[in-house]
Amino acid sequence: MDEIRLLSDDPAALEALSRVRVLYTDLDGTLVARGGCLLSDGEGEHSVEVVSSIVDVNRAGLDVVPVSGRGRIQLTEVVRLLGWRDFIAEAGAIIVHGVGPGSQVRYNNADWPESVLAGGRTPHEIIEESGALQLLEGAFPGRVEYHTPWHNDREATHLLRGCLNVAAAQQILDAIEPPIGLLDNGIVRNTGTLKCAEGCVAHAYHLVPRGVSKAQAIALDLEMRGLTKADAAAIGDSATDIEMADSVAVMALVSNAFDSSGVISTLAASPRANVWRTCCKRGDGWSEFARLWLSAVAHTS
Repeated sequence: MDEIRLLSDDPAALEALSRVRVLYTDLDGTLVARGGCLLSDGEGEHSVEVVSSIVDVNRAGLDVVPVSGRGRIQLTEVVRLLGWRDFIAEAGAIIVHGVGPGSQVRYNNADWPESVLAGGRTPHEIIEESGALQLLEGAFPGRVEYHTPWHNDREATHLLRGCLNVAAAQQILDAIEPPIGLLDNGIVRNTGTLKCAEGCVAHAYHLVPRGVSKAQAIALDLEMRGLTKADAAAIGDSATDIEMADSVAVMALVSNAFDSSGVISTLAASPRANVWRTCCKRGDGWSEFARLWLSAVAHTS
């Protein structure tokens, strides 16, 4: 989209980047190449460019926090391998500071009162007991199911795949106590046993404590760190990532994001002045962002 400015060409963006000390990053389609590979470039060719930029960011003492729909077990290993410490899992529902002994794990329950978790039950267990999935299955027969096998080992959310009218589904969930939200986490290729209408594309969805989102989790994480949105940036590739712009000073979209009609329509419907784009795709775009960030910070040191 021509109206979305290139990060590298905008002095205002680079000036804002000079104050950023923490980056909230999406993983699939943003940091990693197709198939989840870190040792590939934006076109899928063998490359160490992304790894090199991660090492340079780590050497500079800057923080990177993955924000993902993945569970805590998966993300613990991701941050350990990449030399990071913290992450936000299950689409914002779990915030973790540190890995290994002494790590701090916080369930982000947003609109839920503290009393909901009395008795030591997890948010996942409470959502299961609510019958939310069964209600959706009854209202949308054949069009929603667990997103197997990635729905396993969840603590705070339920991961689904389906072809849903999100507004209609949310209206059904609004009748449940405690309140449950439905987050659209983008297109999925594995459609399982779904019977979607012709022309309908399957998406991944999270059942979450209502009010939970990536943007809301980032704002909470910044508060826990004693930082403000001026200290933060985010990078992603999907329509659902765009909301992170509301909690940070700089939001970057890697160029492959604009292959998605959802990204284009979301930006058209809700323009944000702090959204920029990279020249490059996927990990190359992430590396491009990292180099610009490091240069901007170095010029203020």
